[in-house]
Amino acid sequence: MTLVTVDVHTHLGERGTHVGGPLADDEMRVWGRTHWDVTPAGHAAAAAAATASVVLAFDAEPVGTVVPNEYVAKAVADKPNLIGFASVNPTRPDAAARLRHAVEDLGLYGLKLGPTYQHFHPHDPACLDLLEIADHYGIPVVWHQGTTFTRAAIAEFARPLQLDLPARRFPALRMWIAHFGHPWTAEALSVVRRHEHFYVDVSAMDTRPWQLAQALATASEYQVFDRVLFGSDYPFSTVERTITGLHRAAALCRSLGIANVTASDIDHICARDAVALLGLRPRPPRSSQQPPGP
Repeated sequence: MTLVTVDVHTHLGERGTHVGGPLADDEMRVWGRTHWDVTPAGHAAAAAAATASVVLAFDAEPVGTVVPNEYVAKAVADKPNLIGFASVNPTRPDAAARLRHAVEDLGLYGLKLGPTYQHFHPHDPACLDLLEIADHYGIPVVWHQGTTFTRAAIAEFARPLQLDLPARRFPALRMWIAHFGHPWTAEALSVVRRHEHFYVDVSAMDTRPWQLAQALATASEYQVFDRVLFGSDYPFSTVERTITGLHRAAALCRSLGIANVTASDIDHICARDAVALLGLRPRPPRSSQQPPGP
């Protein structure tokens, strides 16, 4: 039986309260249904499929969706299997203060950035200033650096190669690209190969078997398979569906002769200890005596 040690990519957020605007409208346009409508109780039940799960805030007002840091901090409080990550849009005037508050007062472990959703370029000085703060605290950064379904996103900010400059600027900062950077999976892996503290996750790729097979083959060719992290992108997928998709893509690699990705290789992705790899060190919040606000 395949076991998942750490799911590095899961979401919270309720439609109408946190998830709205063009992103929610485009979700219905593309799929004809709502996926992103997750209460803390529903998330906690799904998270039982992994030993630990990263829970991402989402500060993307330009696309109509804001899952606050305080909301995530409250949802993960007293749940040792849940690891809360902040999200801060670097374009906010108080971005630095928001990140410091998330780390020092809320006790969150990392930072989620999505340039295509948050409408900034990864080379923007405001972004680099925020990364300097993350580097100071030693918290990892996950990037949504790839395509997306909503028309409100800015596609030209989404290419994975744009992360090469931040990686050069902050060589000790642990960072990873979500969703294998699809559809630019080889480009994402070229960044990972160049920088020893860079990773990718496999989230939301189980419904894209050909892209996932190509990505796994490229990771094997570039000899960075050990930096591929398990992620489900719940509620857009689940741990179980992600495992099935990974094994299906590995079988496709073998049947097409593009790479000898074995079932054991997939088991290693699922069992990878991302907590240790990413340096996810607990930081008790200064305000731990008072529960975070709603």
